[in-house]
Amino acid sequence: MEIRERDLRDAYVIEISGRMDTISSKDLDARLNCVIGRNIAKIVIDLEAVDYISSVGLRVLLASLKRQKENHRCLVLAALQPFVKDIFRVTGLEKIFSIYLSQQDAIEGRNFRRD
Repeated sequence: MEIRERDLRDAYVIEISGRMDTISSKDLDARLNCVIGRNIAKIVIDLEAVDYISSVGLRVLLASLKRQKENHRCLVLAALQPFVKDIFRVTGLEKIFSIYLSQQDAIEGRNFRRD
């Protein structure tokens, strides 16, 4: 898994590519903890290049969402591939996360989807 980060004026974007499995999710958890600790108002996690996500990856995202909400801040997801979108649907997590069609939509807060 590869993690790229960009600090924009309206959001902090984390782009993930590859597999979010048990081992690689630990790296993501550490990065998200660091970013959340900086009190960033809006975090956008772009999953466009993620082709697999394990239950550990889901837990990392869910725990990060919880921490952001506790601090009255926002964490949203963008550009889920069909396989990943199906995982969120089957687990019911699409009802918990704000999921956008694209990274730009997530940054701007438009075209919110709950497929």
